[in-house]
Amino acid sequence: MSTRLIIMRHANSRPESDTGLDHDRPLNEQGLAEASQMSQALIDRDWMPDMALISSSKRTQETFALMMDVPCEIRPEIYLAGLDTLLPIATGIEEGKTTLMLGHNPGCEMLIATLCGKYHPISTATCALFTKDGPHWVLQSVLRPEALDSI
Repeated sequence: MSTRLIIMRHANSRPESDTGLDHDRPLNEQGLAEASQMSQALIDRDWMPDMALISSSKRTQETFALMMDVPCEIRPEIYLAGLDTLLPIATGIEEGKTTLMLGHNPGCEMLIATLCGKYHPISTATCALFTKDGPHWVLQSVLRPEALDSI
């Protein structure tokens, strides 16, 4: 089996939290629907992960909880991380497995652009599907909840 990486931005969230902290923002109604849609899209395309690495934020944890039942590591360093943090995580995933990395922008966009050499705007709940070809990552598809079309 090939090594596959799914880079996903969390589903749509409320603009504020009850605590006033960005980290605690929950999903809104749109986000609840997006997470379910993307879960089905991954199932339909046979892209269910073997493992997930997710940010510690409430919105990423809620996105993941609505999507799938696979082993998960909550990784606080993914929260609002930049490329210098995300790239080593992405390139260090287990060979021969499919891993979901669930995080935030602009980090998700920067990581996708670095891995494929082209910028892709990433709206909420968007997934970029990569396969590893030797030392290189190849973008296979970008799934957006508003279209669910391959790019």
